[in-house]
Amino acid sequence: MLSVVLITACDSMQSLTEAEQVERTIRQEVRRDLRGLNALTDAAEATPFDSFAWRRGERLQVRQRQEQELVLLEHAEAPEIIATAVAERIPSFSLVRYQQGWLVVFDTYVSPQCQVVYAYAYRGHLADTPLCTKDVFAEQANGRCKSPITDEWKVFKEWFFAESLLAEGNPACVEAAAAFSDSSQY
Repeated sequence: MLSVVLITACDSMQSLTEAEQVERTIRQEVRRDLRGLNALTDAAEATPFDSFAWRRGERLQVRQRQEQELVLLEHAEAPEIIATAVAERIPSFSLVRYQQGWLVVFDTYVSPQCQVVYAYAYRGHLADTPLCTKDVFAEQANGRCKSPITDEWKVFKEWFFAESLLAEGNPACVEAAAAFSDSSQY
């Protein structure tokens, strides 16, 4: 009798959506390595640069914002960033200065509403950014939102309607485009 109850209980459990899994992963990683991520963003803040990407064993990529574009600097050095990552046991990272803080790049996925969603951990203040809810995604073809992790850290998501998937005739995208058109948000 007990096994029947357990099987029934397992059948009623729902797995996480891709969006929920990505957000959960970001929250876990920030909480797991809060000290290291704080040290890394502090080191980045002390430089004049706007973006860093590094994987152990590879050369550090440093970018600086010029007008609205991040331009790769061929001869820039930032040894303090690498030293901090090594000291904190961070094997790879991608950081981007954004508003009054730093984005730590985590993942990209396509939402059920046919939006390409960029998901980040963000340390800093995000002005005029609504809290993430399912309604925010459903109501806006393009947008951004945040969910608090700690006082300083947030999950930050930014999304854009996947025009290329619509052009390919993806049925979910055709349906989403029609829904966004009806709500005059697209």
